[in-house]
Amino acid sequence: MSPTGHFIPPLLVFPRKNMKQELTNGTPPGSIHMCHPSGWIQSEIFSQWFLRFIKHTKSTKEDPVILVLDGHYSHTRNPEVITLARENHVDIIFLPPHSTHKMQPLDKAFMGLLKTFYCQEIEKWLRSHPGRVVTVY
Repeated sequence: MSPTGHFIPPLLVFPRKNMKQELTNGTPPGSIHMCHPSGWIQSEIFSQWFLRFIKHTKSTKEDPVILVLDGHYSHTRNPEVITLARENHVDIIFLPPHSTHKMQPLDKAFMGLLKTFYCQEIEKWLRSHPGRVVTVY
């Protein structure tokens, strides 16, 4: 997401081995849906997302793009992404380790509010559906 409000459709990583179509229901148009047993992003998955980032941002030598990332290994130790960034005029800024909880722009400006409202909706749903649980579906 940029400060202007432009965003690239999200990449959703589900904690499982195999994808089920039902998991994509209600996701934003253009979203990428991937699976990994850990549920965490991996270098190969991030590389796929980065290719879409390049496509959506259309950066040029005259109009480069800055991408701010945390220090996760899938970002920092990913030669494919580093090479693609150089070739496609994307400047990557890595936030210092152990500081993203204070500095990560999306966490501070967007995700924190999203998490708060999401939790409130889950609590309301659980109260009105006693005995049921929230699942990934």
